[in-house]
Amino acid sequence: MAAKFSQHVALTAPLARYVADQVEKGEYATASEVIRAGLRLLIERDEDRALAKAGHDRRPTVATTPSRGQA
Repeated sequence: MAAKFSQHVALTAPLARYVADQVEKGEYATASEVIRAGLRLLIERDEDRALAKAGHDRRPTVATTPSRGQA
């Protein structure tokens, strides 16, 4: 298991409600899991932006075929 570091984070009321709702719905077991999931998405977004800026795309390209009658 990776090392864990504890840190206090202040959230606005709407963000705190969202986190609590995610836990209550069973989407996540703890508020920490919700925050970690959000941070992972931010990291992924930042990596995608860096790749795009460098002229690369992380996502595989899908070959498109013309629709019927559009050759």
